[in-house]
Amino acid sequence: ALGIEIIQTEKFNWNLTTQFTKNISKVTKLTNGVDQFNIEIGFSGIGSYCIVGQPYGVFYGTSWKRNANGDLLLNAKGLPQVNQVAKKIGDPNPDWLMNFNNTLTYKAFSFSFLWDIRHGGDIWNGTRQSLFSRGRDAETENRNQTYEITGVYDEGTPLAGQTATTTINGYDGKNADYFTFIKGQSGPAENAIEDGSWVRLRSIGVSYRFDLNAGGKKYVFKYVEVGVSGRNLLLFTKYHGVDPETSLTGAGSNINGYDYFNMPGTKSVFFNLKFGL
Repeated sequence: ALGIEIIQTEKFNWNLTTQFTKNISKVTKLTNGVDQFNIEIGFSGIGSYCIVGQPYGVFYGTSWKRNANGDLLLNAKGLPQVNQVAKKIGDPNPDWLMNFNNTLTYKAFSFSFLWDIRHGGDIWNGTRQSLFSRGRDAETENRNQTYEITGVYDEGTPLAGQTATTTINGYDGKNADYFTFIKGQSGPAENAIEDGSWVRLRSIGVSYRFDLNAGGKKYVFKYVEVGVSGRNLLLFTKYHGVDPETSLTGAGSNINGYDYFNMPGTKSVFFNLKFGL
């Protein structure tokens, strides 16, 4: 944490306070005979795991089957296959957090604003993955668009080892369409892992203080302050959900990063009236 008096004069002041946080976690030991366990078992395709040698709460779940080169392994129909053996597909822990809180005063006026930054930290966007399956996400509006999938035929198929490109329809309500089988819930959980970074205007406010004792008058209260403030008014993020600052399991949970039809956050505006003795 660092506090700076950027400008300080008789009439105008600008104060800046900034905080930087980085939390590095690692599971070093569990009970005898146990090297991992799932601490979130609400979904079959993904879980938050406690694994020796890994950060706390990492995402383990289903993924696409790939060869050693990272190529998709295709079945006999030329479609990718879901690997049912869980592997690490994400980490909900942010790389770091930072904020900048500014307070500017000029005579009786005060203006403040707080920028909040989160860098890194994955989110499982199960909401969007479900909407893909139902054809309700905005990306599914062009139902007739086709998509190409390139991979290598898996062992046991007639063309094992050969590279192929399969064309698949966007959305036609069948089990083999792109948004149901590839992007939707029939696909692996890794499809729904997104970066949860953000920059947000956490709060902003302006106020004016009336000095009741000016001119030698005496009142019970020394001043009256009126103001207006807002919270969560601006958000800049590449996340496709309503807000990456979300938690399906609630604020009191010890795991995070799950977005599955969560209630969205709120924007708030407050009007303030303060009396000072």
